[in-house]
Amino acid sequence: MSEYLQSELPAIELFKKLGYEYFDAKGEMYEVVLEDKLTTSLKRINPWLNENNLQKVVRKLLASSTMGSSLMEINSEIHKLITRADALSLKPTPEEHPKAVKFIDYDNLENNEFLVVNQMKFKGERANSIPDLIVFVNGLPLAVIEAKNQTIDISDIPDLDYYQANSPKLFHYNQIIGAINRISGLYGTIEASMKFYSKYNEKVSDELIALLDNEPTPQDILIYNLFEKRKFLDIIKYFVIFEVDEGRTIKKLPRYQQLRAVNKIVDRLKNENRGGVVWHTQGSGKSITMIYLATKLRATTSGFDNPTILVLTDRTDLDNQIRSTFNRVGFSNINQANSIAHLKTLLKDSYGKTLTSTIQKFQERAEDKKEVEILSEKENVFVLIDEAHRSQYGLTASYMRQSLPNAKFIAFTGTPIDKENKSTLHEFYGGDYIDKYTIKQSVADGNTLPIFYETGLSKFFIEKELLDAEFNKSFGNESAKKQAILKTKATGLDKNATRRVEEIAKSIVEHYKNKSYLDGFKAMIVCHNRYQAIAYKKAFNKLSEQGQNNFQSKVIMSFDTKKDPQEFYDLATPEADTKKAIEDFKLPFGNENDKSRGGKRQFDNTAFLIVSDMLLTGYNAPILQTLYVDKILKEHNLLQAIARVNRTRKGKEAGYVVDFAGITKHLIHALEIFIGDLKPSDVMVDIAEQKTILENRDTKLINYFKSIKKNRETQRDEFILQAIEYLKPEDIKDKFKELVSDFNKSMNIVLPDPFASKYDYNFKLFNEIKMMVRDSKEKITREDSKKLQMILDEHLRANGIEYLLEEAIDITDYKKFQEALTREGKHNPLDKAKAIIKANEEENPKLALELSELLEKKLIDAKIDRKQAVIDLFSDMEEIIKRHKNRYSSVGLSDEKHLVVYDLVQELTDEADKLTVEIFDSLDEWLNKPAILVQSDAQKDMRNTIKPLLAKYGVDRKMSKDIISKLVERFV
Repeated sequence: MSEYLQSELPAIELFKKLGYEYFDAKGEMYEVVLEDKLTTSLKRINPWLNENNLQKVVRKLLASSTMGSSLMEINSEIHKLITRADALSLKPTPEEHPKAVKFIDYDNLENNEFLVVNQMKFKGERANSIPDLIVFVNGLPLAVIEAKNQTIDISDIPDLDYYQANSPKLFHYNQIIGAINRISGLYGTIEASMKFYSKYNEKVSDELIALLDNEPTPQDILIYNLFEKRKFLDIIKYFVIFEVDEGRTIKKLPRYQQLRAVNKIVDRLKNENRGGVVWHTQGSGKSITMIYLATKLRATTSGFDNPTILVLTDRTDLDNQIRSTFNRVGFSNINQANSIAHLKTLLKDSYGKTLTSTIQKFQERAEDKKEVEILSEKENVFVLIDEAHRSQYGLTASYMRQSLPNAKFIAFTGTPIDKENKSTLHEFYGGDYIDKYTIKQSVADGNTLPIFYETGLSKFFIEKELLDAEFNKSFGNESAKKQAILKTKATGLDKNATRRVEEIAKSIVEHYKNKSYLDGFKAMIVCHNRYQAIAYKKAFNKLSEQGQNNFQSKVIMSFDTKKDPQEFYDLATPEADTKKAIEDFKLPFGNENDKSRGGKRQFDNTAFLIVSDMLLTGYNAPILQTLYVDKILKEHNLLQAIARVNRTRKGKEAGYVVDFAGITKHLIHALEIFIGDLKPSDVMVDIAEQKTILENRDTKLINYFKSIKKNRETQRDEFILQAIEYLKPEDIKDKFKELVSDFNKSMNIVLPDPFASKYDYNFKLFNEIKMMVRDSKEKITREDSKKLQMILDEHLRANGIEYLLEEAIDITDYKKFQEALTREGKHNPLDKAKAIIKANEEENPKLALELSELLEKKLIDAKIDRKQAVIDLFSDMEEIIKRHKNRYSSVGLSDEKHLVVYDLVQELTDEADKLTVEIFDSLDEWLNKPAILVQSDAQKDMRNTIKPLLAKYGVDRKMSKDIISKLVERFV
């Protein structure tokens, strides 16, 4: 079937049903502007135009080539002409004031002339151009659509680029370029590569179904949503932006979720006079969505009375970033508020402004214990909050509300609100999301990439006896309580141990060399803390000196000039160079001496950025493909971090997360609680009931200190001192902590309701006491930590990295993630589990037994819920393997393989560890020559060697024979 019958004709029929006029040009030559229709429309829309002025306007539009030196510049100027009221004004008569000339009547649809024409021929520089469909409004060619047979891949149609090069004037006026066939539809803008064209994967509306006689196709969905008259003019007026970045202008159209979200927000503000929460996954263009929203709110026709728009972020760098984005698209009147007082001054202006600031400005006011000050009582103030999560706010939301009592708050988040912390949805007016755009949808649309997960386990052991001796030497004189705290702290410091970090660094280099580097992509290492970040830098440097690492790395972190050791400054990127290093990292590999015409750097050979807390949210570097994680991250912090690798770039098929910290369980939990849909019933709370609970919990705290006669408000310092004394007994202190925890939970639920504000003083007071009581425990000094780290570095031994998954698993679609963990066949995870057990039967039978028991239990669980059982299985197996891999050190052994003997003799003697070491030492000459182990003489000699050792340690003679046989069997 021809493309005409398959695609072009159905498209024409739908345009006709949408109320467009139609005629078939039959390949005849035309000018790009239909001058008679333009003239008629201008006169109809602007009846005050006299003939002289009318001809001036027509001539101005026809002489489009004089409006700029490039296609993009001309297109931008024409867009201003047809959308902005102040673009062109003329006097009806010499005596009258100028009036705005309207080229399109956006208020009265029927006052415009909509026309679709097929097979129009236009003069070209090389040959004639004959696009399939041209969409005209008032004689102006505002859209070009190419229709193809469904067998043709429309993501790469050379015709559209050819038309722009061959007949540029046709595109002076263009607002949308489309490519369609019956099974697909794409849309984009002038000069854009087709790889940046978007799908319109919106749900089929009832209105579209009613228009058609059959099931809507992707082509129908695109045409209806872009070219239905009101939608078409809405896009042209509010959703076309020109972004200038490093001297280059890029024209942008909205993705369908941006269009949908903005219009939903505006509808809610108009009809319900309230805001809400928008969840659009990371990489889906939230900043641009905010710009579209601000554009529509500020439009005079929207009815919001030229409002003030305040954009809040939670970090200064994000504040600068979003202000820069607004500036790049030509948004006027951008002001950055550097304090609450400055913000108040800016809000006094009667005309609309766009302001940016950070949430912390409100928090600073709260911490200063100043009374809440009304900053503005205006109704037309709209607060757009970026990355809204409860953990960032505390009391701040309440201060914002009270400072701006009549403002409307719209919160944007890239990670969904979890079911366990419903307060963000409640905080922003309660109820369901205004709009959602999930990770799964974003990947399906090609806006972001799938993310594949791998997990690696660092195998290490501790020389227990030597470590204990060194610990006692250094800390033996400390109190038992402090020693216990130090031992607990050591469980965290082992992550920074030199040998462990060196083994992981070696694994990272090998993994990166064989994966991301081959395609020119880069990686980020996420560290437990800044000390570990420096340890990784040293490890990479050492590998470079040994000729095992050819990749450059940079540490990006903040500094504490009062506390940081000199090596931080020696090895990390200087603070003054951080911004440049972060931006340069986005550049491809190449000759770093090559510069652009403007003198800017074009290449950067940094392969690894090493971070701890920085860049895990908001950092957009499409060249970043792999995230190596050695830090425990949870919930939305985890999802935000892994989304750093999901940005699209030519040649990039996916992002990768390699886990060395053991976050499997946290990842599963995050996906479970964040991916599911929330209903209003999941997030609504009975505030009246919660207020009563808060009141009761506040009373309990006050009564807990009724024996203290000092007034907690007028004699605050004395009250605190006596409270600390009162809380010295551990049981009284623990009960107090429990009461404060309950009180804090109630505050979090009730906030930002102003009711909670009257408990603000007690909230700060009791939490301050809690902090002071906590800080009164044994202090661990920097010198203690340094000494402890040195001990661990000396006595922790690393033994490579073991990858626990047979292949990387896609985590962006949770259902598929579950299926991947539970699928049958070649990579059946139960078979994988059995293989892990079998591999340990000889070397670590105790581990194999524990894993077998776990598997047996999970197989029983699987009869109830197979998917959950398998997910739990791998997570639990990881924990057990980790415990067993390190068990040898806890029983005084120096090598994991010693467990094969220890587990056999531990029940037979109190000195199993010493016996084990002696057996290995005595059999050393045989164990180092595996080839002779199969010889019967060698096995006989081994038996004769083991027998007296068992007797030496008091092993019963009757049991010795069986033990000797098992030992020899294990070794052979």
